[in-house]
Amino acid sequence: FHSSRSIVIQPYYYCDSIPALNMSEELTLKCKCGAVECKIDALPRVCFNCHCHSCVAAMKAIEGKEGFDGTSAAVDGGVGVAIYKSNNVSVVKASSDDIDFVKVGDQGKAARTYCNKCGTMVFNVLAPNWAAVNRNAMTKSDGSAFVPEGTVKNINCKYAFDLAAVPEPKHNTIPVGTVMKLIPLMMGLGCDGSNKSEKALMPEDMAKVEAAPITWE
Repeated sequence: FHSSRSIVIQPYYYCDSIPALNMSEELTLKCKCGAVECKIDALPRVCFNCHCHSCVAAMKAIEGKEGFDGTSAAVDGGVGVAIYKSNNVSVVKASSDDIDFVKVGDQGKAARTYCNKCGTMVFNVLAPNWAAVNRNAMTKSDGSAFVPEGTVKNINCKYAFDLAAVPEPKHNTIPVGTVMKLIPLMMGLGCDGSNKSEKALMPEDMAKVEAAPITWE
């Protein structure tokens, strides 16, 4: 992430679904109460709804907290995300006082970042080189909701808690085309690794992160 820089929209022709955006616009990622806010200067590399146990369990643990009044990440029973490399998201507002984390199980390796004021899960994944953001918390410059054009894939559906309720297209695992869009990010190709500098958005000690129960074993 970059805390301050000029924003130029970069079209991603390799998206599974291209949002209907005027290319002079920018996107905003923000929790419902506004305590956490980021600007995004590109279209998503890929959008999908993940139905794996870990993503869904973490989302339910966060959104099931008493007083939840955030923007739900739920889409068709899974977690609706948009994938970005670190270069494309700029933090506008993020204080450690407003942010908490959830992992799944005591040995969980991934911390989901959420606003502890309203409860919005802002990041489903936040790695040094890339991020999976809550697609439902994204808006266009006119304040309207970000909605990908075309059909968004439901992935990892073999783990879905209610498979019959998941609409098509649904894939038991991660489709090859989607994997090919994720691999360069995981390898850090074309990524500046700047997410690691955003200390408020990453836990200092995974051992101290709240653990959601593993409910499917």
